[in-house]
Amino acid sequence: MLYSVWILPEIAAWRNTSLVIGAALGLYVSYQYRFLLLNKVALPIWLVGMLFIWASFHLLFLSQNPVVQLIEFKGIWKRALLAVIFALGLGLSIANNTERIKKWAWLLIYLGLLMPTLIYLLKWTLTYYGQSIFGLESVPLFLKVYPGSQLFYVPKTDYVVFCLPTLAVALGQILTLLQEKRINWAQLFIYGASIAAVSFVFYGQNIKNGFVYEALLFILFLLMMAVLIKKHWTPIKVGIIALILIGVGFVGYKHIQQNDSWASFAADSKIAVQLDRYQEWKFNGEKGYPLNELGKPVSATNYERIAWGLVGIKLFQENLLGYGLIENSFGPLVNKKWPEASVHLTHAHSGWLDLALGLGLPGIALVLVALILALQLARDSTAPWKNLGRWVLLSTLLLWCTTEVSNNGNFDPLLFWIVLTASLALRVNHKSN
Repeated sequence: MLYSVWILPEIAAWRNTSLVIGAALGLYVSYQYRFLLLNKVALPIWLVGMLFIWASFHLLFLSQNPVVQLIEFKGIWKRALLAVIFALGLGLSIANNTERIKKWAWLLIYLGLLMPTLIYLLKWTLTYYGQSIFGLESVPLFLKVYPGSQLFYVPKTDYVVFCLPTLAVALGQILTLLQEKRINWAQLFIYGASIAAVSFVFYGQNIKNGFVYEALLFILFLLMMAVLIKKHWTPIKVGIIALILIGVGFVGYKHIQQNDSWASFAADSKIAVQLDRYQEWKFNGEKGYPLNELGKPVSATNYERIAWGLVGIKLFQENLLGYGLIENSFGPLVNKKWPEASVHLTHAHSGWLDLALGLGLPGIALVLVALILALQLARDSTAPWKNLGRWVLLSTLLLWCTTEVSNNGNFDPLLFWIVLTASLALRVNHKSN
């Protein structure tokens, strides 16, 4: 239920209720298995715990904007703590009750992963075909998709954060199925359909970075297939892979056709890296954009994302202890160094960079080390939980690179997945090396 409603607007009560109930159950389960937390395998969980200590210390002694940081502490950090406790209890429950829950738990959790995608498909269908197919005179506002900011608008970023992991897990499950002697065609169809559905979400919302990360995950998938299957290739397996690639390739091709910015990416990049010569990046489009070598105005997406990324790296080097805000550290730091810059600047549009600017070197190091260690621990989990942890974290590691995800609703899922993956390795009979 939590994953289904996490990104939906105007239903914060449902999301918060899910978090509180999950955290209460997670706290009880964590207490029952508290002795497992003394194992060195639990290091990623302790690192996430240290992150909360660092955030508290930063608020008390290092904050550059204590009023807003305190508001974040009472909001974002409180929800993140609930999500971490929820994830810890859920992971411990799964890891130590595998036989009892294997008939239903995976189906339930994968359905939860799919729900944001399924809800989008429902909204899209009702928005464009509600009258012609279903005979609806009017579609409720909360059941529509919107191209821009509206009351029930869901940002493109949220679709990447909550749909890309589903696609990644589907790829992992297909990889497992293709290694078996007898293919489970029903499961293969479900996971293949999931990939098609997520691809349609990216196409329908015109999400460029979604397609980029989908392509990278497919390349990784093919490389892993080449290593794992080796001499066990069959015409059927080749046909399955070819069918998936053709389908995704077609959607990707249509996406590229509707985005001229891909064609000018190289030319726009040459302008974006010249920060001193072309300073339009300071003004968030308020003073227009420079011309590229093609004689055309640069794509705002290409130019600003690259320029802001380079500026963000410089600001991070000058503020290694962080500004203190998860949501909006880039803008204030730019305004502090360049007072003439627009006050409407907010993010660097790179999740990891925005997080580094907010939490500083100690904070971002704790998050990344915890994620990498949890990713390594995923190999010790049993299927399908191994694929859940491994592929979700791989997709998360990617999507935080160039996506504007360091905001109000996406920090807690990041910590949720790190802790859940790590806790899936905490079994009573686990033998540490």
